[in-house]
Amino acid sequence: MGSRDTILESSLPESVHLETCRTASQWRLFERVPEILHGEDTSFVPPFPGQVMKLRSPQHPFQREGSLRAYLALSGGRIAGRVASIVNRTHNEFHGDRTGFFGFFDFTDAEVACRLIEQVRADMGEAGLNPLRGPFNPTQNDECGLQVEGFSGPPYFGMPYNPPYYVGVYEEIGLEGVRDMLAYYVDPALEETFRKRLGGLAARIRKRLAITVRPANMARVAEECVLVSHLFNESLSEEWNFMPLSSEAALEFTHDLLGHLDPEAILIAEADGRPIGFSIVLPNVNEFLAGASRFPRWLRWPLLLLLLKTRISREGRWAAFAMLPEYRRRGGTALLVYEAITRAKTRYASGELSWTQDINDDVNGLATQLGLVPYKRYRIYQVVV
Repeated sequence: MGSRDTILESSLPESVHLETCRTASQWRLFERVPEILHGEDTSFVPPFPGQVMKLRSPQHPFQREGSLRAYLALSGGRIAGRVASIVNRTHNEFHGDRTGFFGFFDFTDAEVACRLIEQVRADMGEAGLNPLRGPFNPTQNDECGLQVEGFSGPPYFGMPYNPPYYVGVYEEIGLEGVRDMLAYYVDPALEETFRKRLGGLAARIRKRLAITVRPANMARVAEECVLVSHLFNESLSEEWNFMPLSSEAALEFTHDLLGHLDPEAILIAEADGRPIGFSIVLPNVNEFLAGASRFPRWLRWPLLLLLLKTRISREGRWAAFAMLPEYRRRGGTALLVYEAITRAKTRYASGELSWTQDINDDVNGLATQLGLVPYKRYRIYQVVV
């Protein structure tokens, strides 16, 4: 990120002061900023306890892929926002470019937002990175995007949330949208239509391509994470802004939820014994996190563990579909989507398919064929440094 630790001198009002997060207490405050600003919002869900704090650990997988510098914004002695300047070496090495990133971007108003983003632009200019793109928390494989449509309730687990006024502020401070992502609501009332429209096609594809689908073996979770990361990277590398997935990052995420994943949460598709694709459906633990802000922070983690052990999530998020290109072109994705949704329906009453880029004709075409309609939209923004 460069050697400079001083805060950007700006012509913006001195009422907005920035602090670089260096201590554990500053990082804890950085994690809490969205709750401080938006905790009264009925759609706000606190983050998984400690999830942001973990990023500062040298053992976190992202520390091998990049670096970030976190800032707190204060106005009148009160917390007014936060942002992170992000250098993603893995992304830039893969794409052969010098893109800079921002994330964890929260603010009370346009003045604070402008002060924060100008600091990030200064960091990127110093590092020789251009353009600046985001928000990513901290990569495209994590929470990312600004919600711009569909403010109808809390987000599903792993999806971002922001108040509607953020959209206007992004535009006011010069950020321009470059890519949209869509979320589809999976209505249980569509199940019969779903089976009728896709069941026969899935059976024909299964027979023609000799594809079998099995659940991941959680007794060999490390090996399965290596397999998933390989399939992810081989299947999705042509996606816009693709971020390679390391087996360490896959394992970190799986360990966080290992005791709470349905046996068929991760499905592996194979053809003639060769792995060719996978799907992931996540329990919507935001059902349990949604009310956590009513409790002291020290009590939230044990309370969440208790709820996860004693209650079953009734909502699922179909979070990933990946199929090797040679099988995707022959209809393999349709079979995988059918298997993932029909198997999960035995556990989840409803759910969300998210996210998919608006240019992903494969998944979006299937969703349209099944009668699904996008009900939320997220956007990635960019600005020249």
